[in-house]
Amino acid sequence: MELTGQTSLSEPNVAAESSALLLALGQLKSSRITRQKINVAVISVERYLGQSNVDAKTDIWTDCYSYDLIVTDGLWQVKCKLSTGLHNLVNRNILRSGIDIRVLELAIVYDERRLGQSFVRIEDLECTSKVSEVFRSVKDVDGLSVWTNNDARTLSIIQMNTPLDAGRKHYLSLWNNEDPYGTVWTPNRPPADVLFDLSRICMVADVESFYVRGRPSPPLLVRVMHKSRLRYYGKPTKNIDFPYQAYFEVADQTGIMSMVLWNDVCVEWYHRLHVGTEIYLSRYTLKKAYQQRSRPQINNSLMVFHSTEISLNPESAVLAVIPPRKVQPQWCLPEVSYLFHNRSEIETLAHNAVVDVVGLVTFVGRVERVRSRANAVPERFWTYRWVHAIDGTSDSPLILEIFSNSQPDMFNSIHPMTLLVCTQMRVCCESGTHRYLTSSAETQIFNTGYHKNQPYQLQPKVKAFIQWVKTQRDRDMLSRCAVGGQYCHPCPQPTLTLSTDQSSAGPQILALEDLKGELESLQYREHKRVLIQGHIVAVKYYTWPNRPTEHTQNAPQQQQQGGTVESVASTGLSVSTERQAGESEGQGTGGDSEGQGTDRDSPAVSNSSSTASRKRRKALPLKRKMKRHYITRAKAQSQRERPMDEPAGHEGGSEEQEEEEEGAPQQEEQPSDHTSQSAATDSSSRNSPQPGTEQSVRGPDALWESSLIPASALRSSEHLGLGGELHQESVAECFCFDDKDFHLRRVNLHPPRWWPELFPPEHTSHPPAACDGHYTLTILGLNQQVAVEALFLPVWSSKDPRAASMSWSHHDNSFLPCLTSGHFCPPPNIAGATDSLRPSPEELLCSAAALEQEHVVCVLDLCLLGDGKAEVVCSRVYRASDITTPQPNAPQ
Repeated sequence: MELTGQTSLSEPNVAAESSALLLALGQLKSSRITRQKINVAVISVERYLGQSNVDAKTDIWTDCYSYDLIVTDGLWQVKCKLSTGLHNLVNRNILRSGIDIRVLELAIVYDERRLGQSFVRIEDLECTSKVSEVFRSVKDVDGLSVWTNNDARTLSIIQMNTPLDAGRKHYLSLWNNEDPYGTVWTPNRPPADVLFDLSRICMVADVESFYVRGRPSPPLLVRVMHKSRLRYYGKPTKNIDFPYQAYFEVADQTGIMSMVLWNDVCVEWYHRLHVGTEIYLSRYTLKKAYQQRSRPQINNSLMVFHSTEISLNPESAVLAVIPPRKVQPQWCLPEVSYLFHNRSEIETLAHNAVVDVVGLVTFVGRVERVRSRANAVPERFWTYRWVHAIDGTSDSPLILEIFSNSQPDMFNSIHPMTLLVCTQMRVCCESGTHRYLTSSAETQIFNTGYHKNQPYQLQPKVKAFIQWVKTQRDRDMLSRCAVGGQYCHPCPQPTLTLSTDQSSAGPQILALEDLKGELESLQYREHKRVLIQGHIVAVKYYTWPNRPTEHTQNAPQQQQQGGTVESVASTGLSVSTERQAGESEGQGTGGDSEGQGTDRDSPAVSNSSSTASRKRRKALPLKRKMKRHYITRAKAQSQRERPMDEPAGHEGGSEEQEEEEEGAPQQEEQPSDHTSQSAATDSSSRNSPQPGTEQSVRGPDALWESSLIPASALRSSEHLGLGGELHQESVAECFCFDDKDFHLRRVNLHPPRWWPELFPPEHTSHPPAACDGHYTLTILGLNQQVAVEALFLPVWSSKDPRAASMSWSHHDNSFLPCLTSGHFCPPPNIAGATDSLRPSPEELLCSAAALEQEHVVCVLDLCLLGDGKAEVVCSRVYRASDITTPQPNAPQ
């Protein structure tokens, strides 16, 4: 068998002799299973709805989706189905396109219900995290030879990009169900000329009368006024080829009615119908309208018919798009109406009001996912991102929450400095937070490059905005632009009310021992917000980006009521090293906690240091006691007595580090190059900070630890070290227009298919927008059984995208008020004041002693960044004494 661009197994090929993949696949013909280790690169990972898979014990669906992979060794490619036990690797974005994997076991599976049909299934594998070098040598992955087991059907489905499972006809988007994906969707193309009889045209206002009488409906000539996103309603137990639905609002001069596209009609026509398109309809069906759905806001005087809807089924419907040059004025089709509002007007609108907006994008957040509904079958996720845009009418930006709306090309190409139009957005007003706009089912988005011939171009507010943009300088606008980073809106409210009724819909506190399960259940870029309670027992500060910290050697010591404050970055040891070494010394001196604190026995500091200490204490209105723990008393004193020109950590560092590695309980091993299935699925071992990371090696630059919590309690508790490290994806970066494509790859979801052009550029470093360090909080549960580490990233600069959505309050810049507000003072809109008066980490941690025995409730924002990296950010802290609980209703 010979096909253009493909090579069958029976043909002689020089590549066959050197291809390990081909040799392993050849063994499957005789043995059906091979355990030969094969190193291959992943070209694509594609998802589709699987067959019914019900757990007999629980009577619930265990996994509703299946995954097909195309892998290559650079010479041959093969399409494989992924074993169900490996699906979690895809869900967590550990197994993804573009990386190398080592296949440990392959099997060939025959379809016993059909003749001559089979496919290869990957039973076990190991993953790496680096981009495969195979793609540097292979420029055209489509030109690789395809292994097909001499099965004509397998080759055809590779060419048509359809699933290996014979029961499914198309792939879903990898990360949501609403975006059309694959070549089965008919692309948008110019309409062809059509012939129709105007004498038989019926008006929309007369359609209902035909439905009531049960007579066939005559043709309609209408214009599309609104378009909804796709709705996927597939179920594992249903065998519908294309289970999609989409609503359109269509109108003529007599009224507006809903038109519904079903199944195959969606696949053929969804991309070809746009707002403003004129269409000819015949052989459609009239049905009673479904009332429990959202509807667009109509801004004209036309009558809207809600009781009946036009249904287009693939069996009978006839639909044609009329070319714009053929549209006649005498048809009197209504113009598309809009509801444009600028930023200054939105402040006066009511909650849930519908608006259209236009703006210049200044910030684009990373794409995240949220579960659409708990316990839904099949499991579904919404994908969304946060965007800031300005329109020149207000100093505050438009804060937009944009959900994916079946426009994947448009959604994934939003970047700073683009002109963005969003229609049918809804105003959200929550007490104590800034207003923002969220997209609806009928929202359409358009950015630079897609505005041509759109009906909104003639709107007065759009014209005024374009004139304002022409007066702006690109350099000034670029200085305000940022991309990516951790961003959650709305921010937690200043006050918290908790219901004592666990069945209520309000916020509930999560037990700390249940947090591990929540983190393990997260899927790629999934965001969750949870509440936990406990005590903050340690605070560490790290500079960012990681850079040398020699200046901290000369940092003056601060003496304050028996406690010392100084930088600890020069020790070069991890926090766990300091704690464990201190504990071992305490055990050697009797094990009491007082034996560990030797600050009062240390030599007196110099006069210059005392002067600097007094100046810093004047900047803090409240005096705080701070207890510091060092590695050993001898080590601490030797550091104080060491000459200033002697490198820190010159003596004894390797011995102490060796002691820590030998004596540390439950220390994780350094990960190998390849991660096995069992290791990849164990999220706790993957996400915990490894001793080889730079952050854990260099240690914190400043540290506070509670003196009231016994060291034994921290040592015996289960430590969820999942969120203590700051990842690059958590920091907003300054936007560089020349690296626009690279920025978009960083903030968008990982693509299902890899291309050689997706290699990162040589220069991938961009300065952070407003981040020079971060705090890591250690939160110990009330029962002292579980502790968790969380990032704390206070807002201090107007360049931080989170500043636009922050509710500002004034405080004294001590640590507890910073935790309860999430920011430093004064607000950054006071020019230069925040940057100049922001306390140093050492000064801030002087006031951390106020956390001693303080019972707090923490708001944690969780997100799985992919490749096993978890992000745990503490967005706000509430003192338990400040939380209100509603009183139960008095009995009647």
